[in-house]
Amino acid sequence: NLTFGAKGTRPTVESRLQLITDAIRPDAAVDALVTKWTTTAFDAFRRDGFTPERAVVTLTEPLDGREAVVRNREGALTQIIANAMRREAGADVGIFNGGSVRIDDVLLPGPITEYDIIRILPFGGKVVKATFDGAFLAKVLDQGLGNQGVGGFLHTSDGTTRTSAGWLINGQPLDPARRYTVGTSDFLLTGGEINLGYLTRTNPAVHDTQDLRDVRMAVIDELKRRYQ
Repeated sequence: NLTFGAKGTRPTVESRLQLITDAIRPDAAVDALVTKWTTTAFDAFRRDGFTPERAVVTLTEPLDGREAVVRNREGALTQIIANAMRREAGADVGIFNGGSVRIDDVLLPGPITEYDIIRILPFGGKVVKATFDGAFLAKVLDQGLGNQGVGGFLHTSDGTTRTSAGWLINGQPLDPARRYTVGTSDFLLTGGEINLGYLTRTNPAVHDTQDLRDVRMAVIDELKRRYQ
C-alpha cells in the first residue's frame, strides 16, 4: 500500500505477505494473463532444453537461497552450485558469485523441479573451464571474501578454504607459482562483477578458456549425485 502525501515527498509504504490459497477467487482477466505469460516462459525454457515441471530430486534438507545468506556466507545451496561448476570443468576449484542466486527464498525439504533450478539461477550462462596462475587465483579469492555483503561475494567448491596462513586448495597450500584449473561462470570472466574488473578472459593470468554446458544443467546433475 502506497500512501502519497504532499507533492515532492516520498510515499509511505506498508507491505504484508498474503498467502494465496484456493479460498481466494482468481480474477478472470488477471488469470488469463498469468496463464499466457507462464506458458510463454515455459515454452522458452523447453526450447533451451529444460522440462520445467519435471522433478529433479527430493530434498532432505532446506536449501537457503536468501540474499542475506548467499551474499555473506556459504551454505548447502552455494556449495552445490560451486561443486557443480568444479565437476563440470573437471577443475581444481569451482568459483561463482553469490549475486547470481536470485530466488531469495528457502527451498524446503521435498521435491525440487527444473523450474526451481531456473528460479535459483535465472541468468543461466555457461560454465567456463579456465587455467589461472596461482597468484592470480589467490587475488581473486581474497577479493571474493572482501566483497562480503554484495553480489560479488565469491563461493568456492569443497576443498577450497581460507586459513590464517593463506588459501588451501584440496588440502594443500595454494602455490602462487603453479597454475590451477578453475570452473567458473561466463559472467565472472567478463570483468563485470564489483571489484573484479580484472577478471577477464584476456587477462594474461587467465589461460585456455573453454565454454561448457549451461550451469543449471550442471547443478541438476549435482543435485542428483547428492540426493539420489
